[in-house]
Amino acid sequence: MLSLLLAAAVLVAPADTLPVPHRHLDALAAGTRARSGAPGPSYWQQEVAYRIRTRLHPAENRVTGSETITYTNRSPDTLDRIYLNLPQNVFAPGNVRNRPVPITGGFTLERVVVQGQAVTLTPRGVSLTTSEAVELAAPLQPGATATLEIDWSFLVPEGTFRMGRDGSEVFYLAQWYPQVAVYDDLRGWVRDPYMGDGEFYVDYGRYEVEITAPEGWLVSATGVLQNPEEVLRPQAVERLRSLRRDRITHIVSRSDRDGGRSTAAAGPDGTLTWRFVAENVRDFAWGSSAAYVWDGTVAEFAGEGGGTRTSNIYTFYRPGLPNWDRSADFARHAIESHSTWYPYPYPHMTVNEGVIGGGMEYPMITIIGGGRTPEALYGVTSHEIGHMWWPMVAGSDERNYAWIDEGFASLAEDMSFDDYFEGSNSGLNTMNGYLRIAGTDAETPSMRPADLYGPFGNRGMASYGKPATVFRALRTILGPAVFDQAMRSYLRRWAFKHPTPLDLFWTFEDVSGQDLDWYFYPWLYTTGVMDQAVTGVEPGGNGSVVLLEDRGEIPMPVILEVVMEDGRRSRQMVPVTAWRDRAARVTVDIPGRIAEVTLDPEQRFPDVNRQDNRWAGGR
Repeated sequence: MLSLLLAAAVLVAPADTLPVPHRHLDALAAGTRARSGAPGPSYWQQEVAYRIRTRLHPAENRVTGSETITYTNRSPDTLDRIYLNLPQNVFAPGNVRNRPVPITGGFTLERVVVQGQAVTLTPRGVSLTTSEAVELAAPLQPGATATLEIDWSFLVPEGTFRMGRDGSEVFYLAQWYPQVAVYDDLRGWVRDPYMGDGEFYVDYGRYEVEITAPEGWLVSATGVLQNPEEVLRPQAVERLRSLRRDRITHIVSRSDRDGGRSTAAAGPDGTLTWRFVAENVRDFAWGSSAAYVWDGTVAEFAGEGGGTRTSNIYTFYRPGLPNWDRSADFARHAIESHSTWYPYPYPHMTVNEGVIGGGMEYPMITIIGGGRTPEALYGVTSHEIGHMWWPMVAGSDERNYAWIDEGFASLAEDMSFDDYFEGSNSGLNTMNGYLRIAGTDAETPSMRPADLYGPFGNRGMASYGKPATVFRALRTILGPAVFDQAMRSYLRRWAFKHPTPLDLFWTFEDVSGQDLDWYFYPWLYTTGVMDQAVTGVEPGGNGSVVLLEDRGEIPMPVILEVVMEDGRRSRQMVPVTAWRDRAARVTVDIPGRIAEVTLDPEQRFPDVNRQDNRWAGGR
């Protein structure tokens, strides 16, 4: 009842206007976007396919590869060039970055062929940047296809923030191949440099990837393994095919590994080639180690059209690390929990251990560092798996709108954590983290490119804790049923497409039937705070009046609980429109004297000063 009354209260809320960039207005006029928040009837998206052969050289800490990119122009525009993302060049000397990194040289491009003609990319200064143009000999007309062939290599950096190696024992390869940049309906070529903080914006495509590694080295990857019989022992193949939800299967156990039975026997050169195929994914990552064991189970969840869907769960880790023997169960639970918003769309979810201190996500696969407590390992696993929806399904631009994917992954993490560990209240913990810096110089607006949060801006809070808190509060205001339907609609509308924040906001308004500009604008575009206070009670014969003040910059509905002297309790929802000149008078239609007044007793809203949220007997 609380949520329904709050929802009714905000129907007539005052509205701040969300800024609509000219490029979005142009997209509305062109029909590629709609004011409902859905893709427009003329929405288009580029088509790309990758065929990659790559080889891991552990003794040299090096990766080599060759790829063929097939790029089809589905836009209405004629293109005279193609831009390549070269993210490994964040580790090259002379490039701009906002994180400390080891300098390993970045990509070495041995050969670049475009439309059958060899191309030389001219270095700028010391090395190529993370975004480089390739001029086309003939313009690429709408509907036409260009083919690029690239041979490359690089030294794998020691454990960095998103990929790398742990000595020469564990390798996790991401940002590991040249890829075509996004060309979209809003900006054309998106050429923002990869500087370290801001993550990724990538087109969806098909990947056929062959990974060659030494015998005994397990390989995990985005995509489905095509040749298990060629790279695994027969008992591992059988275990892989007999996974069940009600148990954890040791596909490759510690005894297998210690007995030299991690993989099939190699050929004369001592290597095996693992073949993977991934459909409609926005990136591809992989990991390899001779120290790993491999566990598996199955997640089950409701499908879009009814019935039950399943997805395999794989975890790769070095045995003996605390709680990693539970990692497959943690991943299974997170997949099933998050699938209540939209069914997990991929055939497997893989969790790799090692390399980095935290976690980093890619389609169907994530890397998580180190041994942890059960709570810590579950939390980071759930968070990284949350990214399989944001941005792997709804493919937003992480570099410019980090708060969408990080905020929703944090919200999903909190909700699944509280389900797995009964009695916890991780949403409140997340909100209290935000409140520690709310309104201070450490806070930066969420609606800012990740690379521009600045040296004094709290990137983590702006993109993780605050948006998770803001949308948790919105779920209270709209009610769980309406909020969840809006989230489902957003994910369905923009599955494997490229939404923006406005598409998200307008979808929530469309589904809820409410103007929510008054909410989204101050919470996400500013660093204003919420601060409600009870200032007193005016007794009356048949009821009393509770006096409230709004001492913050962001008005919100009020959750008001009253306790009478005889013990009776009353709760009412005060609409946001009740505020007049930052004050409100709320009538309590219960005869008798009020003993206590409390605002938001369950702490659903991020009030920066709860000391003035309670009035008791005149105190």
